[in-house]
Amino acid sequence: MTTLLLHNATVIDGTGADPKPRTSVLVENGLIQKVGPADKMAPPSSGRVIDLDGHTLMPGLTDAHVHFGQVGINAVANRSPDDNLTTYVIQVVENIELALREGFTTVRDAGGLDPAFARAVEQGLIKGPRVLPSGSHLSMTGGHGDRRGRYDEAPIRSLPGILAAPVLVDGPDQVRSAARQQLRLGSFHVKLMASGGIMSPLDELESVQFTVEEMQAAVYEAQMAGKYVIAHCHTSPSINNALAAGVRSIEHGSILDEATAKSIVEQEAFMVPTLLVAEFLARAADAGEVPHYGQMKLKQVRSAMPASVEVAAHAGVSMGSGSDILGVRQTGRGEELLLKAKVVGPMNAIVSATQTNARLFRMEDRIGSVKEGMEADLIVVAGDPISDIGLLANADNIRLVVKGGQICKDII
Repeated sequence: MTTLLLHNATVIDGTGADPKPRTSVLVENGLIQKVGPADKMAPPSSGRVIDLDGHTLMPGLTDAHVHFGQVGINAVANRSPDDNLTTYVIQVVENIELALREGFTTVRDAGGLDPAFARAVEQGLIKGPRVLPSGSHLSMTGGHGDRRGRYDEAPIRSLPGILAAPVLVDGPDQVRSAARQQLRLGSFHVKLMASGGIMSPLDELESVQFTVEEMQAAVYEAQMAGKYVIAHCHTSPSINNALAAGVRSIEHGSILDEATAKSIVEQEAFMVPTLLVAEFLARAADAGEVPHYGQMKLKQVRSAMPASVEVAAHAGVSMGSGSDILGVRQTGRGEELLLKAKVVGPMNAIVSATQTNARLFRMEDRIGSVKEGMEADLIVVAGDPISDIGLLANADNIRLVVKGGQICKDII
């Protein structure tokens, strides 16, 4: 692999420590070999030296809640009769590639992406971030993953290797079987729908979905495979059910009370707020693109989520970072950090998308910080994202992307 000296940058290391000006990072064999003062770092005998004066060097961003595969025939709403598998694959690949260009070097799928796409990235067939796939999410009949109209009987079916559609299951035995199938197909974790959702046609946001016993079946199977369960939970009652079942990652947490936040901390679970999707959906609603059934639920979530993030932060909840954006040509993923920074500050927002997500992924020994011995997943930002975190919301400001020591984007 190429030797690379990233020279004379201001380094944000992803741990929450103060930025370090005039710092250089040496990359060899895909790893960060040395981090130190620029004036004491000799250039390598071979390889490339990139002067980064006026730039910020930081860990590659991570997103713990992506939906690359919820497009076209697998979209949550507004599907077209012209949707087909060919355009579906093209749209998914475009979403994957766009994320890398925006500086995201590792992402966790939160349902809807077949693990075959993650393997294609590993094999170099798709130029994208490292993908931790979920495969099909599991929903009870009539739950958030049940996209059927009230009088439709046939749900969309998965096509293993291409399409991971929601799986409708009822009772512990069906949940157990479906979890085993997703793990067999290569899922990194198992996703459950444990509450109502904005874009599901027939449930209320406050509905609590799956029993504790049903979720425990999935948790057991995931743990036996060395993996874990993530659960879509907008409300405190659904979060408490998920925690009782042993769920490790709470997605959204949009309407959170103090007692439930304390329970998340006590169970050493994580919460992944998703502020950006509410803004994206609000813009879509203004354009008439959100069905009527989703508009009132959207207002509930959008108004409550910032306060819930504040409650979680005050309680000491480990908060990851996830965007949850949907549809084709997914861009502006970094705006999630801008929205979170309004509540917890820019450095904490950055840590949530670097070191905290790495802990959530159980990859903190590999990614999420600029330290010697870590994998060289790095980005270079034009300017200072601490004074202007909005820089991370625009791909043009991400001048260099390095993943595993390989330069994937270079507009320095």
